[in-house]
Amino acid sequence: MPPVNDFFSVFLPMLAITNILPVLPVALGILEEVPREVRAHTTRDALTTVLIVGVVITVAGGGLLSWWGLSLEDLRIAGGLVLLVFAIHDLLFSRMDRKQRAKDLDESLEPRGDALVSAEDGAHEIAIVPLGIPILLGPAGMTALLVFGQTRGVLPTLLAFLANFALNALLLMNAELVRRAFGRAVVRATGKVMSLVLAALAVSMLRTGIQNVITG
Repeated sequence: MPPVNDFFSVFLPMLAITNILPVLPVALGILEEVPREVRAHTTRDALTTVLIVGVVITVAGGGLLSWWGLSLEDLRIAGGLVLLVFAIHDLLFSRMDRKQRAKDLDESLEPRGDALVSAEDGAHEIAIVPLGIPILLGPAGMTALLVFGQTRGVLPTLLAFLANFALNALLLMNAELVRRAFGRAVVRATGKVMSLVLAALAVSMLRTGIQNVITG
């Protein structure tokens, strides 16, 4: 497969998995709980967390597989199952409901009493969990990076991840403008369409993995 095709065969599914639009209102809700003076820093911390975790999984995924004694087909089948469950859940249930516990966790970290009791430390924790992981990069996204790194190649996967990361970073840093421009209906519709694409990809991964196991 030509390099450009390799790139887009990873970029489009990753766009479906890590698309920030459906969770943008939740991300904004979390950031609104952070003191205004550290809000931009919290956003940068969250994006840095996503970038580091994504790159490490993509580059080191093959070594982890070898260490665990897993085959490529094991990864295809397991990854396909995870992505299929994620896609079906996202199609049948609102992603916003699944992210509500992230807001609940954030509320438990609100500054208390004498004024902000380590506001910056709390904001830093929120940036890593839940904003960075699992809202901006969840289990399905990490699984996809691991699978694609082995099936499509590390370099195309890394480039596709970085392209998606740049797009999501741009949207997050202009979140208020994006929310006003698109509206809730468009955001939800986009998420459902991308989940359908992801379900089709997951079925393809499962089919290929099972066929390869059967044929030896």
